[in-house]
Amino acid sequence: MIQSNLRRSTTASTGIIAEILIVAGGGGGGGTAALFYGGGGGGAGGVVYLTSPLAPSTTYTVTVGGGGAAVTTAIRGNTGTNSTFGTLLTALGGGGGGRGSAATGPASTGGSGGGGGSSQDFGAEGTAGQGFAGGNNVVNIGVPVSPFRAAGGGGANGKGGDGGTGTGDGGNGRLVMSSVYGGGGGGGNGLTGGRGGYGGAGGGGAGGTGTAGTGTAGTANTGGGGGGGGVPATGSPTSGAGGSGIVIVKYVGSAAKGTGGTITTGGGYVCHTFTASGSLVMNA
Repeated sequence: MIQSNLRRSTTASTGIIAEILIVAGGGGGGGTAALFYGGGGGGAGGVVYLTSPLAPSTTYTVTVGGGGAAVTTAIRGNTGTNSTFGTLLTALGGGGGGRGSAATGPASTGGSGGGGGSSQDFGAEGTAGQGFAGGNNVVNIGVPVSPFRAAGGGGANGKGGDGGTGTGDGGNGRLVMSSVYGGGGGGGNGLTGGRGGYGGAGGGGAGGTGTAGTGTAGTANTGGGGGGGGVPATGSPTSGAGGSGIVIVKYVGSAAKGTGGTITTGGGYVCHTFTASGSLVMNA
C-alpha cells in the first residue's frame, strides 16, 4: 500500500512543494538448464511518483533498493529490493522471472510481475499504481511452446510480452522527470539460435539467446528487470540481474534547501538524487 507521511506532517504553506520519484530494484530473470526452456524476464521495480510538501527541520530516511541477483540454474529469478522515502512511502521490488524447466517454478509478484518461464502459462501480477503483470505462455503448464521463448517481465507502463509465439519482450517503463524508468526484462530462448525477448524501454535487460545464453542485466538506477536465461550451444546459461533503483526529490529554486544525495541545479529547479541509501535533511 502506498501512503505518504509527508502530507500528515506539513502543509503547502509551511513546507517546500517537491516532486518525489521512488524506483525500486528490478527483479532478476529466471534461470534455465534444459533445451527448449527459457527463463522468464524479471519484472521492473515499482515506480512511485507524487507531488508533496516537505517539512522544514525534518530528516527523511531514503532507502535505494538493489536489483535481484542473477541465477545460474533452473530456479526462479530473485526479487528486487524495495525503495523507500520516509517511513510510509514505498516502491516494491520487481518480481523474479519464472524458471525455464519442465517442472513448475512460477514467476513472483512485485512492483511489476516477473514473466512466465517456458514451463509456465501465466506471469505474475504487478502492483496497482506501480507496475504491470509479466507476460504469459498460453499453453499447458509443463509444455514448452515453439519458438521456445519465455515471457517478458512487466514494466511500469505496460504488461510483459507473452512467450511462445509472442514477442517475449519486457513491458515498457514510465516517463517521469524527463527519463524512463522501470522497463521489464525480456524472456530467454531455449532453442539454439533463437533470439531472446527485448528488454522494455527504461532499463530492461534482453533475454538470453540460444547462442549466447546469458541474459542481460537491467540498467543500474532505472529499476529495470533482468533478462531471462537462454540455453546456449555450449556453456552454462545465466540470467540477467535486475537493475538497482533510484530516489529523486525535485523542487523549485536556485539553491538547495537541504542536504543529501547528489545535488544539482538548473532550469529553476534543485534535484537531490539518491543512487544509494542515505538521508534528506531539510533546513530550518
